[in-house]
Amino acid sequence: MLAPDQDKTTEALRSSSSSAATITVYAGAVRYAVVPLLPASVPEWFLPVKESIATAATNATHWMDELCIDVTSFIPRSVIDYAATFDDVADQMNNLQTEIEMSSGAATPDQRQRAIDALNGLKAGADRANHDVAAVDARLLSLTKLVQSDHDAMATASVLVAQNIPDGAVISKTMTVDLGNDFLDIVPNGPCMVSVNIRSNVMIKLTETAGAHPELLPYVVTRQLLDNAVADNAKAGIALSNVRATWALMEGLIHDTINDLSAASDTDVLPILRQAEFAAARDVWERLSAVAQSLTESD
Repeated sequence: MLAPDQDKTTEALRSSSSSAATITVYAGAVRYAVVPLLPASVPEWFLPVKESIATAATNATHWMDELCIDVTSFIPRSVIDYAATFDDVADQMNNLQTEIEMSSGAATPDQRQRAIDALNGLKAGADRANHDVAAVDARLLSLTKLVQSDHDAMATASVLVAQNIPDGAVISKTMTVDLGNDFLDIVPNGPCMVSVNIRSNVMIKLTETAGAHPELLPYVVTRQLLDNAVADNAKAGIALSNVRATWALMEGLIHDTINDLSAASDTDVLPILRQAEFAAARDVWERLSAVAQSLTESD
């Protein structure tokens, strides 16, 4: 059958969307909750840390304003568009099979070529989708590397904190405990936009612990957010790889069917078309299209 595993593909689509929403929380927190915490005036030793936080905010903005939109809109749309194309091809193949059945049961050269041409159109669609998802995946990988660099920069910052603030490492550790695992008030507005604030009770604790060193606030929060972001980006990468696997599978299935049709005897063309199960495959693509549509409607 010319369709992927419905359950696996559904999971890949939903995972790509949910992973994107999770990354958006990190990005929104850096962009909207951390940057305002940066004091206008900081000690000279803290300037490299401030610059690293600003870089993390730039990368977060790139995710929210550009890449996230492609992940959550383009990828579902590729499934919706392909399902529509498959629907047209399934109608063509149904009519073609009827033609062959009503004649001698042996395909004419024209009928064989019509089948191959229709399948080539399907394969071209799968090729395009795979190529486009690969491009998005490559951009996500680039962002993942940037976020890892941001994470590494916070490790360097920890050395500066320890060197320049008495008991700085101890204070930072205490602030991390104050943060806990649930320190954000989050109001999502689709997978790529979010309103994020640090909870007021947490801010009070952090401010008290930081004492005379308010610059520790953005540093500690950014470090914690980046710890989470590294894992979140990895999950998104896995989801996109699974989406790509769907298109690669389709390319292979269609390629094999075209080769079989090209080499088949006239009487074997009809059995090969039946084996492709266009009606059943269309049902799978229609259901996947509905899943993809639901993801775009939640944007």
